[in-house]
Amino acid sequence: MNQDILAELCDEYPQQLRSHFEIQGLCFAVAASPEIPPPQQWMAWALISPDEIDQPLADKLAEPLMNCFKQQLLLMRDELSARVLPKECEYFQGMTFESPLSQWLCGCLLGHRQLEPVWQGAWQKMQQQTPQQAPEAARTLTHTLRLFSTFANVQLAIEQAAEKGNPHLSEQLADIALTLPRALQSYVRLSGSLAAYLPNQFETFTSGEDD
Repeated sequence: MNQDILAELCDEYPQQLRSHFEIQGLCFAVAASPEIPPPQQWMAWALISPDEIDQPLADKLAEPLMNCFKQQLLLMRDELSARVLPKECEYFQGMTFESPLSQWLCGCLLGHRQLEPVWQGAWQKMQQQTPQQAPEAARTLTHTLRLFSTFANVQLAIEQAAEKGNPHLSEQLADIALTLPRALQSYVRLSGSLAAYLPNQFETFTSGEDD
């Protein structure tokens, strides 16, 4: 029901809001961050032009966005991160940039880009405190983001692969897509490992939510 409200708002305000699936992917990235930013920061990322949103629309959005975020957070805490992708987000041959899976992963990557300083800061602390773990963490994140980028824009990925000498990527994508749930789990686990180097991040979020 809460997702229905958010979807209706996205359909009603297509010039102001990102797509419903893109916002869901964004909320996943926020929930999976090693340090969760305050709502007033990340909610603005769901808007195409934050400065052009009036207060009535902002008020309408606040609760559905928070509910979307909380749903992603609960799925990850229950170790169900393999199921964070909505059922509509499946790979199929010929999928486009507008397909649900592409939209969801575009939102996820948008959130990650916004939160990259947090990931980088946590990785640097890991590098200082347990340097032997840092290279593997970097490799895991790089692989995961590359996989997300592939399905966020399949056509571009196929073109780039062909330029690098792999003209058969399109034939391999169905099998590669099967690894997405495992990649999402790796992303969440890595975030949890890095969060240990950023103490009190959960307390910071909860205190901000109560304000």
